[in-house]
Parts: sequence; structure tokens; C-alpha cells
Amino acid sequence: MRKSLFLFLFLLVSHFSQAQFYVAGIHFNGSLPSGQLKQETESTFFPTLSGIVLYEFQSAPIQVGMELGYGIYGSNLELRTDLYPGFTDELRLRRNNNLATGMAVIRYLPVVNNKVTPFIEAQMGANYLYTRYKIREEIYSDQAIESGKDYEDWALAYRIGGGIQIPIDSKEMLFLELRGTFQDGNVARFLQKGDVGYDPNEGKFIYDFRRAPLKYMTFSVGLVWYDVF
Repeated sequence: MRKSLFLFLFLLVSHFSQAQFYVAGIHFNGSLPSGQLKQETESTFFPTLSGIVLYEFQSAPIQVGMELGYGIYGSNLELRTDLYPGFTDELRLRRNNNLATGMAVIRYLPVVNNKVTPFIEAQMGANYLYTRYKIREEIYSDQAIESGKDYEDWALAYRIGGGIQIPIDSKEMLFLELRGTFQDGNVARFLQKGDVGYDPNEGKFIYDFRRAPLKYMTFSVGLVWYDVF
């Protein structure tokens, strides 16, 4: 399934790389979990930054393309002296919980007579959740003593939603975009802030995994440019 999804996204990008009329944008997104995900995360806020590239058909008010996003939904810093046997200097253990997304997008923009342009859209793709850690001697250390990935998981998902585009600069074809989407997805295992402990006697981390479908509402504010290529 994952290989099929990535093949579909690759073919989509390859096809539209030959097109002449593109729309590109950048969005600041905030997601609020619902259902079981809300219970597991205690309403953790998921912030992400995403970029979108769309191709608009000249013969129909339809845009197709893809959107890629990334964000850190939790960060935790521990000052520890027991990470390595025989070494008691205080070290900084930083752990970040990351969310990356890749979505194929299709939009429909109905023909309207006013300046504000509404749209509805559907997305299909995947969410990649992973947790990484770094151990440093001090905050400004150039190199980490140790770094690694605690855990990672993939989950397929789809989104439906809509929004409006408001013109900012007609000459530059620049628009303010306000959007809301709802995501439903497969069950994923993930970690959030405070879910990783450490056993100094065994010298290993202890994980308290959470498990839930990736279901959440996302609200976005962004800028989009028409005819960028």
C-alpha cells in the first residue's frame, strides 16, 4: 500500500511538471484532535508548516497537485547525570516529536462574481510520526554526543474541507487563503511529551506508546500565488 501511494504521488508530480499553469502557496496550520486521538493526547495542539503546488486546468475550475507539511508537536528537555556509566557530568537530553505529511490534492473552485473565491478540496496521502533525541554537553554544542530515532510509524489518511481566497495584490496574483479541513486516518502508534522515561540501572529508555486513529480538524492561514511558472 505504501509503495503504491508513493508511486501515485511520484507519477502525479512527474505529470504536472510538464504543465504550464501553476499555483503555489505556503500555509501555517493548527490541528485539534478529535475522538480517540483527543483522549490519548489530552487535546495536544499539532502545529505544522506546509507548502502546496497545484496545476489548474484551463478548461475547468479544478486544481490538482500535492501538499507537503512538517511540524513539531512536542518537545522535552531533561538535564541528566546518569545517562552513561561512570560519567556524572550534567548532560542535556532533548527529545522532539515530529509530524510530516504528504497529500495528493484536488480542488474545485466554483465560478463566482465577487472578489472572494471559495473552494472545496479533498486530499489523500500519509502521515509520518517519529520521535528523535539528541544528547549534548551544553546548549551551544556544535555536535551531539549521541542522537537517534526513538520510534516511527506511518498512517494513511484522507481529508475533506474548503476555504476562501481573498486577493491581496492583483498584479502579482497574490491571495490570502483561509482554509479548514477534517482528517480521518488509520490507527498509528506515537509518542508525545513525557511518554519516554529512562532506566539508569539498565541504561535504556522506557516508552509509553499511545495508539489512536489520526482524526483531527485543521485550520490554516496562508498565501498563494497564481501563474508562478
